[in-house]
Amino acid sequence: MAALPRRERVEQAFADIPLTPNEQKAIRALLDAPDSTATELSTACGWQNAAWRTQMILLCQRRRRYFWPNGMGSDITNGAIIGALTEYDSATLGFSPQPDILHILYEAVDAG
Repeated sequence: MAALPRRERVEQAFADIPLTPNEQKAIRALLDAPDSTATELSTACGWQNAAWRTQMILLCQRRRRYFWPNGMGSDITNGAIIGALTEYDSATLGFSPQPDILHILYEAVDAG
């Protein structure tokens, strides 16, 4: 797995572990409203507070062997975990999908 390029590992992650309805909702919100805050994305999903961020962290953790084939360091933060699929702008507190895997996220949501 570690020898595969990142894009292929992300693709394989969604092929092997399809999105749950909540994961699909979380990614759809991100795709529909890039640069939104976690609270705004939570609201778009019908959730409270920053539940969107929690859902995305869980989504990435479930697929960690694909996203981090050499293992996650014991000191990895939730911000780094969610960074497997998103970019975070500390000035606006907004999240956006990583551009190089955008089409993979659309395909994963459409397949669900």
